[in-house]
Amino acid sequence: MTLNDIIEPWKEHKKRQVKPTSFSAYMQIWATVIRPELGDTDLSVMNKKFITNWVYSLMDGGKSKKYCTDILIVWKMMMRYASEEYDVLIPDTNWKMQWPTVNGEGEEELARYTQIESKKIIDYMLQNPSPKNLGILIALCTGLRIGEVCGLKWEDVDIENKSIRVERTVERCYDVETRKTWMIIGTPKTRSSRRTVPITSQILPMLRNFKKIYQDDYYVCTCSEDLIEPRTFRNYYKYTVLNKVKLNRCIKFHGLRHTFASTLIENNVDVKTTSVILGHADVSTTMNIYVHPSDDAKRNAVRSGLKNFFK
Repeated sequence: MTLNDIIEPWKEHKKRQVKPTSFSAYMQIWATVIRPELGDTDLSVMNKKFITNWVYSLMDGGKSKKYCTDILIVWKMMMRYASEEYDVLIPDTNWKMQWPTVNGEGEEELARYTQIESKKIIDYMLQNPSPKNLGILIALCTGLRIGEVCGLKWEDVDIENKSIRVERTVERCYDVETRKTWMIIGTPKTRSSRRTVPITSQILPMLRNFKKIYQDDYYVCTCSEDLIEPRTFRNYYKYTVLNKVKLNRCIKFHGLRHTFASTLIENNVDVKTTSVILGHADVSTTMNIYVHPSDDAKRNAVRSGLKNFFK
C-alpha cells in the first residue's frame, strides 16, 4: 500500500476535522512535496531512517526547518490514518526529528525593527491618519497577525477599557487541484488566539477619533462594510508605507508582530503575559519563535553581568 492509495479517503476524513485554511495547507504540501517524492513508495519502507534522510535532502535543497516540520506533520497524519483505517502494519511514527546542527553561517534570525525604526513607523502613522495606516499601527502596537488586523471591526475596539478583542481572522485559501483561491472570514486559528489585547495610551486618541465617526460593524482597516484582504494590505505596507517612511531596510509585515513581542520581553514583561497577549497556546512558542534579544539587549546583559570584574 502507498500514500497514493489512501489519499482520497484521507482527504475526506481530514476535511471534516480541520479548518479550511489548514486543509488547504495540507493539500499544498501533499501536491508539491509528498506526492511527487513519496506518493508511490510502499508504506512499509518509510521508517525513521528513510524519512530522516529524505527530510535532510529537502533541507539541502533549500527547504526551511519550519517547512520540513510541516511536511513531517502531514506525512505522519497520513501514515497513522493508513494504520488505523486499513489495519496495515506501518513503521513507528512516534519519533522526534533530529535536526542538523546549524552550520558555520548561523541560523537566520526572525527580522524585527529596532526602537528607532519602530518610532519612525509610529510617527508616520500618527502624522498621516488613515484606516490602513491605523491597521499597521495596531499591528505594531498589539502584535496582532495580519489576518486578525484585516478582520478587526470597530465593535471589537473598546475605547473605555482600552482594549481590542480578537474575534475573527481573514485568510485566503488555495485549491491545488482547481488552482482557485477564495477568502475566508473565520475564527482565530486557536482557542488561545481568541483574546483581548490592551491598547497603549499613545494610539488611543487616533482610535477614538475614528471610532466616533464610523459604525461598529465597519472594518477598522477600511472604515467600511468591505474588508481589505491580507495580500492587498501587505502590498500597501511594503510598497507604499515603507517607501514613505524611508528606512534603511524593510522587513516583512509579520516582523511587526515579532518586533512587538521582542520589545515586551526586552522591557521585562514576563514571557507568560507576552504569550497570552500574542495568543499562543504554548509559552515555548513565544520563546522559540518570536523572542530574540536585540544587539542593545545583549550588550546591556554583558555590561551588567561583568560589571563586578572591573570595580
